[in-house]
Amino acid sequence: MSNIHNFYIQKNIDKNSQIVANKLTNYLLKHHWKLNSKNYEYLFVIGGDGTYVRFLRNCYNKPIKIVCINSGTIGFYAKFNQTQINSILKEVLNPNNFIHPQLLQINIDNQKIYNAMNEVVVQSLNTVKLDVYINKTLYENYMGTGILVSTRTGATGQAKSNGGAIIMPNVDVMELVELSPTNHTKHLSFNSPLIVNGTDTTITLNNFKSAQRCDLIIDGMRVMTIKPNQNISITKVNSIFSLCFNCDLKNYIDKLQKTFIKQ
Repeated sequence: MSNIHNFYIQKNIDKNSQIVANKLTNYLLKHHWKLNSKNYEYLFVIGGDGTYVRFLRNCYNKPIKIVCINSGTIGFYAKFNQTQINSILKEVLNPNNFIHPQLLQINIDNQKIYNAMNEVVVQSLNTVKLDVYINKTLYENYMGTGILVSTRTGATGQAKSNGGAIIMPNVDVMELVELSPTNHTKHLSFNSPLIVNGTDTTITLNNFKSAQRCDLIIDGMRVMTIKPNQNISITKVNSIFSLCFNCDLKNYIDKLQKTFIKQ
C-alpha cells in the first residue's frame, strides 16, 4: 500500500489556527503527503467545534476521513490539540480510530433532505403551535417558541443550554427539547426533554400555526421558513464520512469538566 495520501486543511480565521495549519502542513509534506484541494482523502479541520460544523456542510456526501485539531475553547469533536501535531500520523493512519458519526436527517415533505451534525431547531419569532409525533403516534400538541432535536454529540450545545440532558458518546439516541413551552388546556406540553432510541425512531413535526415567521435552523444556520402545511420528519443516520474520534468515557468526561465546571 502506498504511503502517499492526499490531504486538505480547513481552519478558523484566527492567528493561532493559521500557525497550527502551517505546522501541520509542513509536518505532512515532510512525510510525503500531498496537499490537494480538490481530491483529498483526509480533511484536517483546525479550530473549535463551530469551525468543524461550519466546514462539514460541504462534506456530508464525501467518503473522506476528517481529523479535527482543537485550537479553540470547546473541542468535543477533536481527538487532538495543537501540541500533538508531531505525533498525529500514527493515530490518523489507524482505521480503528475513525467512526461514522450519528447525523440527523431532516426530510421536508419528501422533497428536500438536509443533514445536521448537532441539532435541528424549529423556532418562531413569537409563539408556534405544532404537533409532535413519535413513530406516527401523537406525543404532544406543543405551544411555545420552538422545538429542538439533537444528536448525542450535539447535546452539549444548544440542547444543554435549553435544559437538555448530557448524553454519553456510546449511547444511540436522539434528544427532543421544548423551547420555552407554554402550558394551555388545548396545547399541553410535557415541559421535559425526551430521549428516544436513535435506531428506529422518527420524530415528525407538523400542523404549524404561528402569527410570526417560523424558521427551520440547522446547526445554527437558518435554511428556510416553514409553511403551516409542511411535514418535517427527523431520523438518525450514520455519516458517509468518518471522523477521527476518541470514544473513551474518561476522555469525554474530562472534556465535560473542563468545558462546563472547571475554571
